[in-house]
This record gives sequence, structure tokens and C-alpha cells, in this order.
Amino acid sequence: MTAQILRTCVEQFVGTLNEVLVAAIDTPGRFVATSSRDNDQVFVQAVDRRCNQAGGLALLRAADAPRVPALFLNAHYTVEMSPTGSHLRVAGSTVGLWADVTGGRKRPRPLVRVEYDRGQLGHGRAAAHVHLHANSPELAWMYGSAGRPAPDLHALHFPVGGRRFRPTLEEFLLFLDRENLFNDWKEGWKPRLIRSLEAWERRQARATTRQFPAEAIGALETLGYRVAAPGA
Repeated sequence: MTAQILRTCVEQFVGTLNEVLVAAIDTPGRFVATSSRDNDQVFVQAVDRRCNQAGGLALLRAADAPRVPALFLNAHYTVEMSPTGSHLRVAGSTVGLWADVTGGRKRPRPLVRVEYDRGQLGHGRAAAHVHLHANSPELAWMYGSAGRPAPDLHALHFPVGGRRFRPTLEEFLLFLDRENLFNDWKEGWKPRLIRSLEAWERRQARATTRQFPAEAIGALETLGYRVAAPGA
């Protein structure tokens, strides 16, 4: 697999992320790509020069003081080519929400992180998971009643979405809108995000088909299709 093919795939990936960003949020921030030392992986991160301390994008709300954001979106991905060299795949990702309630006097603190780690596959751990930065006295009681020390809530890996249909950047933005955490969207943003989300689901459906061809053939034949194996 040549470096040129990897660069082309990464450019398409970054372009898609930036299309989502530009459609939804009024921000100068953009996703940028940086190659690893051995050039077999590429790191893609949302960068906003206005808020380097947050390491993400400032989501300036109408309720905030001018130029003093309280809410930040942190998103980064590690991507690589598949073993067959046929498509780009995500090796790891984090999409999270940070908050600064001090008016810029302190560093933003995380609220929630949605993560994916391909390296966790097959090890009994949730490759796609959520970290909640909060407290739960009830959960602490559960651990204590079982004679175990209670871990920090954010240290737990709450499974979500599975390998193929894990949460995406689009779904995270829709979550912010649905829960009224951020409402200063660009006009017409939601239909564009829905279309991007549907395109993601189609890509994941193709990936699932490649992983489980026999099951895909069975499902198609149930619908009345005739599928022939290669060379048949």
C-alpha cells in the first residue's frame, strides 16, 4: 500500500469531518491530519487556535460572555489502512465534551468521553465505550456492599454501540442539540448531519458485509436475491 493511497484516503476522511463541522457550527476550527513517525497511521484532530488549552473546539453559546466559551468539543481519531489495503479504518477515536465554569481562569474539565479502541477487540473489553465524569453514590454503595472499593465513575468503560455502529461525531452533535447543551447551530445544519450519518451507516453496512459474507448472502437470499460466489 503506497503512502499516496493513504494520503488520499485520509484527505477524504478529513474532508468529510470538516463538512460536518462547517455545516453545523460557526467556528474557525478544523480537523487536521498528522502522520505517525513510521507513516503507517495518521492522527486526525479538531484544532481551534482560539482555545489551545482545551485541545478542542470552542462551542461559543449566546449565553456566554463574548470570546469566553464555557463549552468545548474535543475530537480526535487515529486511522490506518485495512490489512487488505482496500479501505481506511479507524484504529481509535475520542469524541468528548469539556467545560470551563471559571470564565477562562482554569483549564476545562471533561464531562463525557465516547471512545473507540480497535486494540480492545477480542479481549473481553468494550472497544466502543463511554466514560462519564460524574459521581454516583448509588454505584459506590453497590461496590461497597460487595466488599470492593468504588472506582471513579470515569474509570469505568460503559459499552455502547459495538464495533461497527459505535457513536459518531454526527451523533454527538445531535446529542448536544437534543439535550439543549448547545443551540447556536448554523441554518439548515440538521438535515446535512443526518445525510452524513446515513452515509456512515452505509459504509459500516459494507464493512459488516465484508466481515460476515455468509450472513449477508443469507439475508439477501431471504429477500429474494440470487447471490453467486466468485468464480461460480
